[in-house]
Amino acid sequence: MKSYIFATDNERGGVILCDIDTLEEAVVYLQNRFAGVVRVEQGRRFWTPDQGFDELPPPDSPRQE
Repeated sequence: MKSYIFATDNERGGVILCDIDTLEEAVVYLQNRFAGVVRVEQGRRFWTPDQGFDELPPPDSPRQE
């Protein structure tokens, strides 16, 4: 099971726990189930209508003083 975080254009959304294996499949599923999906995230990967599929850069390593 995987979890996906999603948001809609009317500021609704949530987390879905399901047997969908890929972010791409989750986007299609969520768009069919909820109107106005504008963002879906799984880990560092995400999808938006403007950016398509992308990944957040790794966090900066801690500074050493």
